[in-house]
Amino acid sequence: MNFLIISIGLLFLVERIGKYLLIEDFFKREDASSEAADRVAGLQVSILQPILSGDPTLWDCLASNLQMKTSYNTEFLWLIDDDDAQAQIGCRQLIERYPDAVVQLISLPQPPERISPKTFKLIAGLQQAQGQIIAVLDDDTILPDRGLDRAIPFLDRPAVGVAFGLPYYLNFSNIWSTLVSCVVNSGSLLTYVPYTFLTAPFTINGMFFVMKREVLDLVDGFSGLETAIVDDFAIAQHFRSHGYLLAQTPVCHGISTQIKDAAHYFTLLNRWFIFPQESILKSISIRELAIFYSTALIPTFVPAIVFGYLVLCPSAYAAIYGLIYFGVNAYILTQFNTKYFKNATPDRHILLLLAIQLVMPIHIILALLSPRRIDWRGKTIELKADGSFEIVKQRNVPEI
Repeated sequence: MNFLIISIGLLFLVERIGKYLLIEDFFKREDASSEAADRVAGLQVSILQPILSGDPTLWDCLASNLQMKTSYNTEFLWLIDDDDAQAQIGCRQLIERYPDAVVQLISLPQPPERISPKTFKLIAGLQQAQGQIIAVLDDDTILPDRGLDRAIPFLDRPAVGVAFGLPYYLNFSNIWSTLVSCVVNSGSLLTYVPYTFLTAPFTINGMFFVMKREVLDLVDGFSGLETAIVDDFAIAQHFRSHGYLLAQTPVCHGISTQIKDAAHYFTLLNRWFIFPQESILKSISIRELAIFYSTALIPTFVPAIVFGYLVLCPSAYAAIYGLIYFGVNAYILTQFNTKYFKNATPDRHILLLLAIQLVMPIHIILALLSPRRIDWRGKTIELKADGSFEIVKQRNVPEI
């Protein structure tokens, strides 16, 4: 029994250290590759941004992107709702504040029933985009300077159709925003990067991704994806079904979402964990599913297992192992925060990154047991078994 426990303990350490070494290798290799790629003079990038008002940090996010540095000519296509008065006013104020930025403000009616609001906007924006490169950027996402320059060269690799980035959260304005940021910052690199050493990516992070316009035209743009609520996975599958690969880039981009209260926190995390169940787990191959479980899902439970063993079977050896295991975790997360996340997580919250790893299994189990209903920016959406959805409660739009 002791031999078995020691073997399992060593396996847990090897998993964490091995992932760290793979992630370090990924950034060294991919950064060098993207820096060496030639840039095309005069190439234009059309940045499609579906926008929905409500988050107090929205305007800072949009303004940051208008000021980002890049070698490319850029145009922003801001896609807003006709009945979103706050977005109408706020976007026009930003356009006036940054006259040198090229921005098209495109106001659209509400999409038809059972049509994804985001995909509806992307289709409309694509019709007016002028660039040879199309970028999709969520309204809460902030691209770093030269982020486009590092991501776009990946599209020149053989058979690559979409290149995408790595998210981290940077809103620590209250306890609930802090918890969400720690959820992402403690697990994003460990989840998204290591499995790409075993297989080509089978989904994308939909907060930021780029595509060549000529490739988009070949796959008929975003048409046919309107009824899929998990739009990032639908786009990934769309390109893969046409023989294109997905490319994970080393571009780390910040996201600012202000979480109002406990209800907002739990509904957000519930949505995050329900979406993979309704998309990835139902559609990928057996081999990819095995990789997903072994590199992403099962390791999420390991910190809680280690902690549970320390509580249930206390001993000096267990305590020493616990210090080593969680010390390694703390070192890794601190390195990620310093090297790749621009110190987004304040030093006083580094231990919270460890603590949040202990409760992640609870969120996963709650999502498995909960009804297939999610709250998405004020809308209550019911997911259907066939991958479609129904909006059972519309967003309340404040009047101005």
